[in-house]
Amino acid sequence: MSKIITVFGATGNQGRSVIQHIISDVKLSKEFRIRGVTRDTSKPTSKALEGQGVTLVKACPSIKKSKAGK
Repeated sequence: MSKIITVFGATGNQGRSVIQHIISDVKLSKEFRIRGVTRDTSKPTSKALEGQGVTLVKACPSIKKSKAGK
């Protein structure tokens, strides 16, 4: 069974770079299934990632940031 790796900001520059590295690496692509978190799962970039086998999850931007420690 494959492990799941979650990449936040999947459609941004860094997130896409991480995902592409995992997909292109023979060992990593067999070891991990990729879950990408993004604000908009309907964007063309999101659809392209889904076409590469990435499972996308929509982030909820309406949740306010935590004020931990206060």
